[in-house]
Amino acid sequence: MGRDAVRLDRLRSAHSGFTPDNAVVDGRLRVGDAAGLVNPFTGEGLGYAVESGVAAARCITANLHDPERAGKDYRRRLAASYVGYFETARHAARRYHLTWRVLASTADSDRPFFAKARRAVLFPDGLAGLTAAERMLLPDAEAASLKPFLVACDEVAVSAVRRDWPFLARLVVTAETASHQRLRPAVPFFAALGAGGRPPDVAWATVGAAIELATLGALAFLGPSAPARRDGGRAVDWGTTSVILAGDFLLAQAARLVATYAPEISWSFADWLSDLTALRLERVTGPPGPANVPATALFAALLEFPARIGGQLGGAAPPVVDALRDYGRQCGHAFLHTEDVLALSGRTGRLDSTLAAMLEGRISAITDHLAADQEITADLLNRDTGLRLRAIKAATAESEAAEQRALTAAEAVPDPRAARMLREFVTTLTRTDGGEKSR
Repeated sequence: MGRDAVRLDRLRSAHSGFTPDNAVVDGRLRVGDAAGLVNPFTGEGLGYAVESGVAAARCITANLHDPERAGKDYRRRLAASYVGYFETARHAARRYHLTWRVLASTADSDRPFFAKARRAVLFPDGLAGLTAAERMLLPDAEAASLKPFLVACDEVAVSAVRRDWPFLARLVVTAETASHQRLRPAVPFFAALGAGGRPPDVAWATVGAAIELATLGALAFLGPSAPARRDGGRAVDWGTTSVILAGDFLLAQAARLVATYAPEISWSFADWLSDLTALRLERVTGPPGPANVPATALFAALLEFPARIGGQLGGAAPPVVDALRDYGRQCGHAFLHTEDVLALSGRTGRLDSTLAAMLEGRISAITDHLAADQEITADLLNRDTGLRLRAIKAATAESEAAEQRALTAAEAVPDPRAARMLREFVTTLTRTDGGEKSR
């Protein structure tokens, strides 16, 4: 009994749970195992231990004469960046087995959601490694105001999914490095909040998080459908199941955040989600060719809403809101045409997909602007160099034209800082070289 009691006491003393509030005790910053970020039985999460130590050091260095502020900053960083291992295990083996069944069954799938999920689960960089190599180059003043807002967005988004679907939290973690330079929907939303001249209120970070969760949920439904089973078996199609479960969960969490913290825009948010669903359904079920809804329509809607609703919440004048709406639409057009350029060039884009998957899933806009005597497929484009070069030229021209229209729309924004941020976002969006685009 004595030995058993000692073992039980040791087990109880293990730091077997992670919550940001427990990371600071009596003025001391806990890291690694002490913060619940390492599994004490397997050592899993040692990388997180190092990362949390670095985060603690940064918070202390930045607040040498204010320990209370250092602790507060440390809690915020952990809340925005970590899930924890025993919290992940709260729902025991079912969530764990679902994750690995999905990874196994979709290992050869190029759907954007599966590609991002694989990298998010298997690599410790979260969304930081899932976005483009290109970085926004903002002046110090804009960067200083944007970064705290994005950190708050991360904190809300991770908290919304951590408890029920912990592995999805890895998809919304942006890590510590240069999060304010990355392309994400919360950036035009933040800029639009300040378009009317008033400094953006960080309280709207909840809406920013909802927008990013909804965008990730929409990405879950992009890509080719799973092939029909020929054996008539009853085995579970884990790929399709995870798309439905994860996509619905993310959209539901986004809607919950808006209904709870910004009920005044609930109808607008619901209409946006409805439009996204209808556009994707029409694109997938409609006839191939120009008679179908354009592929760019979905991405135009994805980026139109953050810019428009940001302007409305920030008190911008109606003409400015209209300009922001047009800006967001053109950003969506520019985004997809740039994805096509990258895919045609054999490079990985922001969707983490391939040319074949984009064409098969009717994501690409190539077929909307390129005439051919036969069905345009990845094999055809790879065989026919002339056709592929025509496709690259057409996609590049469409991307540049959409970028210019977005820049023109941004000229109607009276606040200079908001306008600069909007311009930098779209010019970064259309870069394909991983470096700074010539102005």
